[in-house]
Amino acid sequence: MLKHAFILVTLAAGVLSGCSITPSHPPSSLEYAPVPSTYQRGELNGETLFDLLVAELAGHDQAYDLSFQKYLKQAELTGDPAIIRRATRIAQFNKDTQGLEKASKIWAKYEPNSSEPDELLAGLFMHQGRFEEAVPYINNALSNNGRQVLLLMSAQARNLSPAQAKALIEPLQQQLASNAQQADIWLTLGILQRQALLKSDALTSFTQALSINPDAYEASIQKADLLRETGKTTSALAILNGLLKKQPDNKQIKLLKVQTLYKAERPANALALSETLMADHPDDEQLQLYLALLALDFNRLDDSETMLREIIKQSTNTAPYFYLGLIAEQQNRNEAAIRNYLRVDEGKNVIQAYTRAVGLMENIDNQERVSEAIVQGIEQQPSIAPILINLHADWLRKHGLNAEAIDKLNQGVELYPDNLDLRYMRAMMLPEEDFPIAEQDFRIILEQDPDNAMALNALGYTLSLYTQRYQEAYELLSRAIQLKPNDPAVIDSMGWVLYKLNRLDEAESYLSKAYQSFSDAEVGSHLVIVLAAQQKTQQARALLTELEKKFPNSPHLSDAQNALKGI
Repeated sequence: MLKHAFILVTLAAGVLSGCSITPSHPPSSLEYAPVPSTYQRGELNGETLFDLLVAELAGHDQAYDLSFQKYLKQAELTGDPAIIRRATRIAQFNKDTQGLEKASKIWAKYEPNSSEPDELLAGLFMHQGRFEEAVPYINNALSNNGRQVLLLMSAQARNLSPAQAKALIEPLQQQLASNAQQADIWLTLGILQRQALLKSDALTSFTQALSINPDAYEASIQKADLLRETGKTTSALAILNGLLKKQPDNKQIKLLKVQTLYKAERPANALALSETLMADHPDDEQLQLYLALLALDFNRLDDSETMLREIIKQSTNTAPYFYLGLIAEQQNRNEAAIRNYLRVDEGKNVIQAYTRAVGLMENIDNQERVSEAIVQGIEQQPSIAPILINLHADWLRKHGLNAEAIDKLNQGVELYPDNLDLRYMRAMMLPEEDFPIAEQDFRIILEQDPDNAMALNALGYTLSLYTQRYQEAYELLSRAIQLKPNDPAVIDSMGWVLYKLNRLDEAESYLSKAYQSFSDAEVGSHLVIVLAAQQKTQQARALLTELEKKFPNSPHLSDAQNALKGI
């Protein structure tokens, strides 16, 4: 144990950059009150030594929060670069963003000529969307010749909105104002300008980068891609052909050339190059699928289908069947589309494949076929069973088979009682006589998800329809409208409940706003009823006439018509 402690003392002392060990105050047998430690650069007092020992022991025991706390404290008090760096590394390892910000700011304070803390802070702030705060650290890093920050900005660019990208342009322009011969800054500037939709400026920046460094590969790729995007395909192809002379096997260049050939309306050339790429990379399924989808994007349906079928021959992956389904659907070959969709049993498009397949089974005669497809899907993908049950119930509802739909949902809720989507669908479909069950479903949803605006709105509205608990409905809808103040459905529900509470002026205001946003028969009918209740007969009749023209067969209009008959 003593040997272990001695090693730790030595290690803790060694953390400091050449510090000498100095007691914080001379020992005295008569002195019992603690005396504050004094801190001088280059000296290691007793409190510092104790904290560093605790920090190292805590780190050894994986108590990283305590270790960081002690190192950060001593970093602030001593300003020692080694301690500061140690604190920063612990924060990085622990993914403690707040701690990393504190430690990096201390590091930047005591080592102003080091680019690393500024790069850490710039990267942290950009990742958190704090772009204005990132700017001074970007400037400092670039002033200290820190090039890592340029890579951070380039990598982050695709995640930025145009306004956010614009905020990061100025520090790069400032650096170029003092020294324009910096190709890497011109490249990063161009990437940000492109994201900010300043395409002409971006093209100039990429050209500048290449004038300084003609061999700058990324600048060439960015310029060629921007030229392709803006329709200048001849110039783009000239750049790409030049790059291929130097790097004839470069897959990225060839892929960009395929895109450019399609854009240039040279599909035969694009297909030929695609076939070459597929032959050169027979085991690269991701590449082959990308090429097939490129052809699909440019409406080369037959070419895409040929490539997809070639992939299927060489693979057990069923994902390509989804795209074969899309092609067949675009060609109005619905049976082929359904067969292809139902063969998808893996990947991100499984749910969409079943949704599209069921959607194509439009005729009510397909009821048994839809049921078989759903059963097949549940067997193959049990993890999405609740989604498929909901899909089945929705198909039944659309075909007027409400009792069958509710039966499916009852089975689903019994099997998956914690699935909120099944409960919501059932609650929305249950008739008035089963409102207690619907209310229970809504309450369960709101217990687990108190801010579910859809459930708040649905429960509030149905309370106003099936009960006289109008004040309770109003409170639920008040919460819903705070969460979704611009949702026409919520605004309509609030207007209707205010009508039930006899707050007619407020009801008219809400319903008018809802109808302006969503000119629906039900919303319009509510507004007619409120106008009639206010004796605004002329406005009510004019609106009803408008609704009757727009929605001649809507069942919602009967209540509005009855409201005007009594006037």
